[in-house]
Formats: sequence, structure tokens, C-alpha cells
Amino acid sequence: MNERLGYICSTYLAKKADEDSRIWVIDGDLADSEGAENFAAKHPDKFINAGIAEQNMVSLAAGLATTGARPWVFSFAAFLCYRAYDQIRVSIMQTEMPVTLVGSHAGACNGKNGKTHVSLNDIALMTSLPKMSVWAPSDSEDVLKAVDSILFDNNSSYIRLPRDPAQLTLPTGNGLVRWLGSPSRTAIISYGFSTQLALATQKILEEQGVNIGILHFCKIWPLDIEEITKLLKNVECAFVIEDHYGLHGFISCLKHIGVETLLLSMAWPIDWCGQSGSTEDLLRNFKLLPTQIALEIIKKI
Repeated sequence: MNERLGYICSTYLAKKADEDSRIWVIDGDLADSEGAENFAAKHPDKFINAGIAEQNMVSLAAGLATTGARPWVFSFAAFLCYRAYDQIRVSIMQTEMPVTLVGSHAGACNGKNGKTHVSLNDIALMTSLPKMSVWAPSDSEDVLKAVDSILFDNNSSYIRLPRDPAQLTLPTGNGLVRWLGSPSRTAIISYGFSTQLALATQKILEEQGVNIGILHFCKIWPLDIEEITKLLKNVECAFVIEDHYGLHGFISCLKHIGVETLLLSMAWPIDWCGQSGSTEDLLRNFKLLPTQIALEIIKKI
């Protein structure tokens, strides 16, 4: 796998648009970076380049939605969630418009783009909006599940996607929340890019004779407490790997709904604003490389 998930998303949307005329894609002049160009090539009549004007772009999408359209807005997560937050709050959330926001380059690993392009608290922002579904696909199959689920419903949604292509394919299976490997008393909870880290960690541990399960979330909000309680029934402790700050990140979502399992956060530090650097170097600096995560888990076991 070497294609960014944004490209997979737009390609699949183009296929769906062959039969669903409601689908539009609006882009913030980044189509060659986050993948919307795939849709534009196939459906130029349903594609709008709104330019570097994220607030207008979101307002335009909300207006289209009032006509019965299903607009998908593509940009970098840092630009989409922060610059256009008021428009998302007022024009989409408060009016309950079925607009889907696709934020690529989410999290901290953005290569040479630097701190202006990181989105380290987008989960906090988007999950705090009423009636906003939040998704964090980890591989291509996750993306397809998210697109199908969103089009089936009639809600506003946010999909966060990493900059780096997915390196590992998740084991096949159904469910937006599911175990990768067998449940274990000490486990990993992850989503999106962090599930890629979790899978690499799992492999390292298996080579050392340690079997550990990963509870993977493709959809991270809203959450079903009854389903999650059943999935965590025999888990005593779980490491929550975040591509986000630990404060108000996914671990906060789990605690908010009443998860009683001991949850240990492995996340980007709250006093860090992000910086340029390779994914490997950034992860190493904050002990989030799979080898480093594996050592922490072994200490706990």
C-alpha cells in the first residue's frame, strides 16, 4: 500500500457518484495533495475548487446541502477544522446539514510542513459538536466503510486522515469497532494512524512471544457504551495510542461515556506545538515508535 487515504476516498466517491447524483466535492486548492483530484478528473461538473478560502468553502457546502446535495469538503485538517470552525458550528452543525468534512494531514506527522499544518486537538474540537460523527480510518477498507456508512445516514461528519500512506493492511473483519487479534488482559486501543503504530507494535511483541490484542476504532464518535463494554469485558488495562494530544483526545471520549477499564495514554505532549521532521524522528522524540511502545507494554505486563 502506498497511496494516501485521501486519494482512496476521492476515488471511491467518484465511483459512488456514478450512481448518486447528490455527491459533490469541494476542495480548498489542495486537490493534488489530499486526493480530491481523483474525483475532479471523473466528475468535473460536480467538483468545485473554492480556493484558499476555507470559511467560504464550508458555507458553500452547507448551501448546497439545503438543495438535497451531499457535499464532501476536502482540505488539510489544520485548515478545515480551525479556520472554518465557526462555519462548521453554525452552518453545518446547528442546521444539521449532511456535509462531510475530509481533513487530510491530520495529527502531528506532516514532514516538512511544520507546526502550522499539524492538527493536535481536532478530535477535541469535532467531538464536542453535537450530532457530528467523527471517523478515523486506518486503511483503504476502513475508508470504504466510512464512505458507505456516511452516505447511508443523513448526518454531518468529519473524517480525519493521516499524511502518510497506510503501511499495513488491517486483518479482514466487520465492524467499525473490532479486535485485531484476540482480546488480552493488557491491550491496545487505537484509531486511524495510531492503529498503524499499534499493528507494528503487535508484530514486535509477537516476535518476543507476547500476544496482545488491538481494539481498533474506525468511527471514534459517537460511541456505543454497551458495545464497547462487551468488547473490553476481560481487559484490565489498555494503552490508548493517540495521534493527538492526550488531553481531550480519544481517551477523553472513552472516559466520558463511562469506560471503566484502566486506560493509559500514549499521546503527543500537551506542551508541544508540533514541528518539521520525518515521521520516524518525530515519533522517536516522543516515545511513540512501535519499538518504544512495545517496551512500555512489556513493563506493564
